[in-house]
Amino acid sequence: MATEHERDLATFAADLETDAIPDRVRDRAGLTIADTLGAIVAGSTDDAVGALARRWTDGASGEATVLGAEGGETVPPLAALCNGAAGTVLELDEGHRFAAGHPAIHVLPALLADAEIGYVDSDAFVRSFVAGYEVAVRTARALGALRSGYHPHGVWGAVGGAAAVARSRGLDPETTRSAMAIAANYAQHTRFEAATEGATVRNVYAGMSNLAALVAVDQAEAGFGGLENGVSRHLEHAAADGLDEAALSAGLNERWELEHGYFKIHAACRYTHPTLDAMAALSDELDPATVESVRVETYPAAARLSESRPRNQLQAKFSIPFAVATALLRGETGPTAFADEAITPEAIALAERVTVAVDDEIAARAPEKRGARVTVETADGRFSREVVAPRGGEHDPFDEARIESKFRELVAPVIGEERAATLWESARAPEPPRVLCTLARR
Repeated sequence: MATEHERDLATFAADLETDAIPDRVRDRAGLTIADTLGAIVAGSTDDAVGALARRWTDGASGEATVLGAEGGETVPPLAALCNGAAGTVLELDEGHRFAAGHPAIHVLPALLADAEIGYVDSDAFVRSFVAGYEVAVRTARALGALRSGYHPHGVWGAVGGAAAVARSRGLDPETTRSAMAIAANYAQHTRFEAATEGATVRNVYAGMSNLAALVAVDQAEAGFGGLENGVSRHLEHAAADGLDEAALSAGLNERWELEHGYFKIHAACRYTHPTLDAMAALSDELDPATVESVRVETYPAAARLSESRPRNQLQAKFSIPFAVATALLRGETGPTAFADEAITPEAIALAERVTVAVDDEIAARAPEKRGARVTVETADGRFSREVVAPRGGEHDPFDEARIESKFRELVAPVIGEERAATLWESARAPEPPRVLCTLARR
């Protein structure tokens, strides 16, 4: 039999009603959906994502929308994969520090692809998203730290995506549990080195999770059975210190994990963000031409992002030395600061003057507070700044105006300013999936 914790989590997802979700959590859901749609639409312009979208919208007939630049429709699993990849590629999607990953981009593409063609209304859409998000984060927290070498994308996310789709379809608790267990069976053997070495297969990890979520729900609804206690048993191999099954159901209907996520404005791995926040605070005092060396002290997970000569956009986003260099040279840290065109000889030369090390005091505060200290030696003197926790999370949140401005900056170049404004308002509400998908295609 499934453990009571896994069964309780599935029952929570299957039975969640809109009235049971506090107003503040529903509001946060709208903000998270809007932010995630912005990342998807902007990421749809990536060359590889666009080529894949064209292949599948031309080659597979369906009614699910591939969002953004390419537009078009295909079957739901392929649309979910394309949209999941698009939402990942810029490194601007919402995340959760205790999940050590990005729940929304593992849930929303699968839910959108399924709910769009099912003509799901706004209430059902929101409660399904909340159910999937809560399941995703609790699954991640049950896993805890992953074994060395794993990338969190693609490991636990399909369980949350399956829960969201199952709720949208109105499936009973046992079928929902079976779908979650089947989804756990599709966990990927992801490698963190794919990001640090610039292997762009990493950009499809979240997309594959969304595809797996839809397939798992279809299988469960068709009568395929999941392994008893399957969420834990399929995923325990990825847990570094054993899986805490009690965390699957901890705080249900009391602690809403959706409230504890973070938003990003730096288009790079979250591990670089305290460093980039420190650089932003120092920017008025620094002339890149006078910089002789930079020392970054941070926590262990961030300190391994030490490659100083990235060869492409993905590797640049997972390099603290390059992040420091491009922030100094460009004065901004959006998508263009990490594009292939930004990897210039000047940027590499500056990145090679950056060293990264672990600081024991900063390390002791993680994961509650993931910080960094940056010390810059210049011809004019020494400048230093410490950031205890990066902006955008609970310790230093952005106001809604900043999140909206990020959205418009990302989306307007793809679908135009007027439609970007309309999409923000419609996603923020949010309106039904069919409306959002129609607005979010060019």
